[in-house]
Amino acid sequence: MIYIAIVAAAVLVVMLQSRIWRNMALKDLDYRVEVSADEVFEDEEIYVYEELRNNKFLPLPFLKVDTELPDGLSFHLFEEDGKGGMREVYPRVVHSVFVLRSKQMIRRRWRVKCDVRGTYRLGTVTMMADDVFGLTPVVRMDDPAGEGKNTVVVLPKAISLAKEFTCSKYTSGDFLVQNSLLTDPLLRAGVRDYLPGDPMNRINWTQTAVHGSLMTNVEEFTNRHQFNIVMNMQARDIEKVIPGPPSVRATVEMCMTVVASILDGVSSENVPVRLISNTPPEQYGDTGPAPEEGEADDPGAKIFVSRAFKGRSDILAVLRMLAQTELMISLPVEKMLDHILANWAAYTGGGNIIFVSAYLSERMIHFAYAMKRVGVTVLFYITSTNLNAAIIPEDIEVRYRTHADE
Repeated sequence: MIYIAIVAAAVLVVMLQSRIWRNMALKDLDYRVEVSADEVFEDEEIYVYEELRNNKFLPLPFLKVDTELPDGLSFHLFEEDGKGGMREVYPRVVHSVFVLRSKQMIRRRWRVKCDVRGTYRLGTVTMMADDVFGLTPVVRMDDPAGEGKNTVVVLPKAISLAKEFTCSKYTSGDFLVQNSLLTDPLLRAGVRDYLPGDPMNRINWTQTAVHGSLMTNVEEFTNRHQFNIVMNMQARDIEKVIPGPPSVRATVEMCMTVVASILDGVSSENVPVRLISNTPPEQYGDTGPAPEEGEADDPGAKIFVSRAFKGRSDILAVLRMLAQTELMISLPVEKMLDHILANWAAYTGGGNIIFVSAYLSERMIHFAYAMKRVGVTVLFYITSTNLNAAIIPEDIEVRYRTHADE
């Protein structure tokens, strides 16, 4: 009889502690995340500080924490490679197990690599606590909420377009052209008097000493007219869902990198540049209206047109705008091109067009010819090498990536 009483008492104790544990285990358990920097460039690393605090007297003999990063970020960790050495790994989720005493706080630091441009809010975590018997697991999921120090903006970084892209018209060497977005500092056409706004790195100090006044190098060829960047959000000629995200993100992300690189390259030239894209304008707020306001079903209402960015003072604003851009197609690229052709003066403002796309189609080539007839030159940057037009005319300049990640 006494054994039955002991067993009954033990069962009662287990049931009682399980009930208390279920109600109290994850109560007053705080989780916080802070980042060391709120704005960085792609491929840079930040530190993420994670804090767990048990504010109650009840200890936690087993606490499992699964820390998850958003897509585009990864932990920079080291693990054994099985050969006595260490290797680098970049997981998105880290699993940890703790024994947390009453009123104890644990703080740790992670190295996080920022792989893809975007705005990220950290703090997604799954916590599971269990009792000493392993019979009462309790799970809680926390998602980031509110504004705080757990948000990081990853800006797109500029790359060397001369190294990453090759022109379809030339196989090697440098060629002088009548019009160019950038000048070549190695090819000088002469000198002239210094004008306000000229970059200091173009001052010819030898000629300045000879003439007794500031003289500036004239490079082949200087083009200070405004131009426009048209970015195609489609990854393929035919997308499954429009409006919707592109079917292949990598090549469209590279379009973002190309745009950032072009803008960074002309930031010292004070050249006004506008960005035009078939992405929803509403995601940018009041960044800039379309040239022609219309009804919701009008193509112009679905085309994003930025304000004119000019000089180094605007480059950071452009990068922040690109960082918050979601990969979303608002209308087919053919409709955007037709609308630009019908209103070319409003969209181009007299400047040429750099067309950045993941692919090149016959329709885009026809668009380049149509714009050429009204005096607007179109130059193409293509971020992939498949699904492109079979024949590239000799009078259309197309720049392909020297290698493609596909």
